[in-house]
Amino acid sequence: MRLRRSADFRQVWAGGRSWAHPLCILWALPNHLGTVRIGLTASRKVGNAVARNRARRLLREAARRLYPRIVTGWDIVLVARASLLAVGEPQVEAGLEQLLHRAALWSPREITEQE
Repeated sequence: MRLRRSADFRQVWAGGRSWAHPLCILWALPNHLGTVRIGLTASRKVGNAVARNRARRLLREAARRLYPRIVTGWDIVLVARASLLAVGEPQVEAGLEQLLHRAALWSPREITEQE
């Protein structure tokens, strides 16, 4: 699932906690829904529209690959940093995994829908 409404983003930023990495910032807030909702954003500091779209695409792909291992019940906002554009997909995925470990949102095994 994705976070889409700006009110949801503001709620995560206002009540959540953040962890920083040179490539992106992770904000997290418990949602009590039993699912993980992820939102992506890139400010104009990242670059022009093409650069911001590429940054969001890289983050979206990394989040998609790691999604089955993320602990459920959280709203997560990923904020791209300009340095994200200088690296490839494997580095973005590794950076996001580090952030999830630091935020204690990483499950040691894949979480399936039946659980």
